[in-house]
Amino acid sequence: MFFLNPWVFVAFIPLYFFYKRNTSSSKQTKILYLVLLFIFVALARPVIKNALSHHNFLSQEFVIALDASYSMQADDLKPSRYAMAKKAIKKLLKLHPKDRFTLLLFTSNTLLISPPTTDTAISMQALDSINPLYILTKSTNIAQLFTKVGALPIEHKRLLLFSDGGEEHDLVKLTELAKKNAITPYIIATASHKGAALKKDDKYIKNTKGALVISKINPTLKDLATASDGKYYELNSLDIIDTLSSDISSQSKTKQQIDVKSYKELFWIPLSIALILFFLGVTKFARFVPFLSLLLLFSPKAESSLLDFYHIKKANEFYAEAKYLQATEEFKKLPPSFENYYNLATALYKAKHYKEALFYYTQIQTVQAQLKQNIFYNMANAAVQLKKYDQAKKLYRLALVLGKDEDALYNLNLLKKIHLKTEKDPQKTLHSSEQKKKSSKTAKEQKKDSQKQSGKSKSNNASTQSSRGSGGDKKVKKSSPVQKVKKKKSNYRLSYKAYEKINKGYIDEKEPW
Repeated sequence: MFFLNPWVFVAFIPLYFFYKRNTSSSKQTKILYLVLLFIFVALARPVIKNALSHHNFLSQEFVIALDASYSMQADDLKPSRYAMAKKAIKKLLKLHPKDRFTLLLFTSNTLLISPPTTDTAISMQALDSINPLYILTKSTNIAQLFTKVGALPIEHKRLLLFSDGGEEHDLVKLTELAKKNAITPYIIATASHKGAALKKDDKYIKNTKGALVISKINPTLKDLATASDGKYYELNSLDIIDTLSSDISSQSKTKQQIDVKSYKELFWIPLSIALILFFLGVTKFARFVPFLSLLLLFSPKAESSLLDFYHIKKANEFYAEAKYLQATEEFKKLPPSFENYYNLATALYKAKHYKEALFYYTQIQTVQAQLKQNIFYNMANAAVQLKKYDQAKKLYRLALVLGKDEDALYNLNLLKKIHLKTEKDPQKTLHSSEQKKKSSKTAKEQKKDSQKQSGKSKSNNASTQSSRGSGGDKKVKKSSPVQKVKKKKSNYRLSYKAYEKINKGYIDEKEPW
């Protein structure tokens, strides 16, 4: 056990001297001192560190490079090319919340501003922390960018390049660098063909010959994408990001694993002791404690206990982490009720204990048509897993009697067709067909379906959550103090040392625009 906020113990120092000065205080005052002591211990947050939990998921890995050269301040894309590129990158990050992104900023030098991460919030904060006013380098060096990307420890280097191209014209060199470093470039040309005249201090910039400096799309970008087996896009509007997202989503995915650190909170123990002591210290209740203890010995068995909330919380946590067997153990510790039996049966189904799941589903007695329909549907799916196909068809029919259910009808018809054609095991076909059907629904539609189902059973104090794509089971959650994890806002700021790295050598630039 250790404390997350040990600095709170500093408050013990003045408390100790104050207590020593009042050693002749009454018994009630001494109890109140103990109350303060236990409150300080609770504020220090005693915890036990849990073992790291591993979360596996499929994702893709990409490198985003944003051109921050002076020409990106041109206003042919509103409000500017740089601002437009930032909006496009943010939209892309939102469309791929599970993918891993590395974020680079480049001019004549390249700077890593966000390391490889699946936390898109961090990437967005890193992107917002950049102030183009502090970037003194003005030119564009894609060759140096390719060298930097090539040094990254990434197997498949898919580079999403947001740039107007600057004055790059050495196509052969850039193509060789891309192939040498195994880079597949997705080039998003961030400019227009018409271009725009560059300004400095609200005055148009002129070259040494006195002509206006006009920046437009560098045609080398398109040739570079073609020569290096990449793809080329023009950022005329944010709609092009949808096309880019579709193209990169079709690429192969790799298995990623993240380790999640968690703690078992113990603050409630000293806090509970403090509350009991405070109650004893300010009232005359202490004299009745022995009498009440005798009453508790002869009291009838309670239907529920204060630990129910703890078991519900642990069960929900195990269920969310796909630790279904542990979840069933917690649900079994709860008193009998249709909500607890429903959750227990669902957890058993997820754990592939189909026979036991069927038993607990049959123990649920309710007059709610929607809940009964869900029970029959889940029982039918469990029967399919047990290869009891005749029983499954009967249960699907019972679910349909209680109301319209497209999933039950689909599975029933499919089971009939397969069973009529062949005596082979139709379990795999039924499962994969249903999963295919369900995967066509978006997450938003599934959320609406779940809200509709919970609205139909308002008389029930539990909410029904549908997740029938992978097994057709539903889980009723009893109202409990489930903690919601909120992302904390980070105070991420790009340091001046980082700006010094990207500004290295800027004094040698002559008319980079």
